[in-house]
Amino acid sequence: MAQTHRKRGPELEAAILDATLVVLQTNGYDQMTMAEIATAAQTNKNAIYRRWDTKLAVVTTAVQRYFKQHPTIINREIPDTGSLREDLIALMTRPLPAIQFVGIHNLKSIALATLPNASSIKFDFMNDNYFQRFLTEILQHAEKRGDLKTPLDQIPAAAKGQPTLLLLSYILSERPYDEAAVVTLVDDILLPVLTH
Repeated sequence: MAQTHRKRGPELEAAILDATLVVLQTNGYDQMTMAEIATAAQTNKNAIYRRWDTKLAVVTTAVQRYFKQHPTIINREIPDTGSLREDLIALMTRPLPAIQFVGIHNLKSIALATLPNASSIKFDFMNDNYFQRFLTEILQHAEKRGDLKTPLDQIPAAAKGQPTLLLLSYILSERPYDEAAVVTLVDDILLPVLTH
């Protein structure tokens, strides 16, 4: 009689994280359960709870791992096209692959689940204050070209926080976030706010 191979250690952890992504994309964050992840990973719930204490924790780990394994999905180069408008469009389109992979409804559910612990959890594609860090360099380039009416050090922090807030507003409202939306956001909000 053939003996069933029992996964352990890193192999089991990888199976759980792979299964988490499958269940997330099949059932959605709201409906998925630890029991379903365990079944898909051919293990039991205790094996998951020994590593992650919540559904949010295992999903966050699975998504972060996926993007680390596929580093080219999200372009992490700072846009430098020679045009502030084109740089902002490039910046705001960077998260599109992540949104398409995870799904905007799932991202909304994850964001809402994260809010009580927002200070201790980092989203992968916003790590190190992704938008703020990139936007600062984009604005430095624009200032050198003379594209800013206000000196960079006098642009309010609230204005510099607009890209993150706009993206979050689209996720929470589940409005379609695509290239057309990005162009509208840049032309109607970001350029006027940053170059007033």
